[in-house]
Amino acid sequence: MRPLIADLHAAVADLRATSTRPAQLRLLLLFSLLAIGAAGFWWLPAWPLRIAAAVLLALAETLLLIASHEACHGTLLRRRRLELWLAALISWPMLWPLHTYRQLHGLHHRWNGSDRRDPERLQHQQPGRWPLLVLAGGAGLILKTVQQALLLQRDYPGLRRALLLDGLGIVIVQILILTLVIRHGQLLAYALSWFVVERLAGALLQLRGAIEHWQLWRPQGHPLLTQLYSSRTVAVPAWLNELLGGLPHHSVHHAFPALPTAALPEATARVEAVLRSHGYPPLPRCEGYGEAFQLLG
Repeated sequence: MRPLIADLHAAVADLRATSTRPAQLRLLLLFSLLAIGAAGFWWLPAWPLRIAAAVLLALAETLLLIASHEACHGTLLRRRRLELWLAALISWPMLWPLHTYRQLHGLHHRWNGSDRRDPERLQHQQPGRWPLLVLAGGAGLILKTVQQALLLQRDYPGLRRALLLDGLGIVIVQILILTLVIRHGQLLAYALSWFVVERLAGALLQLRGAIEHWQLWRPQGHPLLTQLYSSRTVAVPAWLNELLGGLPHHSVHHAFPALPTAALPEATARVEAVLRSHGYPPLPRCEGYGEAFQLLG
């Protein structure tokens, strides 16, 4: 097994230097869409148009929250401090505890497929349960993250500091936002926009997370192989992979979390070639999200 592990590391070693330029352009696009959606929601005269703008706002926020996942790994801009604060400013308006999630996500990468304490492990993976994920939405993700942090804080004291930092940041950001919307008499409109974003973004993020690990608890003889075979690859076009922060190539992301998004499609191809040469089965894979979604049914 040792030659296999060495070959896997060697296969992706040069990909760590992949440019982050695509991520910079993606952030510019998404923040532009966020601004357009927000401006449309606040200033368009007709409510159908305002709701459509809120949907655009929700989609942009969903993709920005996915980008914040890359920031947690330091692969978004390769400027750890800057991207973490940028990710917090994306997350705190939606009550998302970014720094707490970052610490729990590190444990997820260590425990995926091997330790039942994994904070992102799906507790119920029976077919047909996906409507419950949609119903839980963003509020469910937030509550689960806080609950897992409280359960694990005794063993991982850094979670206490992360919870306090997120709590303080969320309170300050919400006070600033609420002061502004109340001053302009837009409290109900703000609540509606927040609800639309929470429902849509939360449902999409819940389903995405389920697809990546659904029924894939597969311990192997080496931690690297456990990560590869306990995560799922979804074949998508290059542009969609970029928008989704490389998460469709989830097996290779779990095995090599320091690789930037743009490198993951090539890394997947190389890893699968190495596995074949050593007589190992292919990685768990779906041809597109249509096929992936059927797994949840």
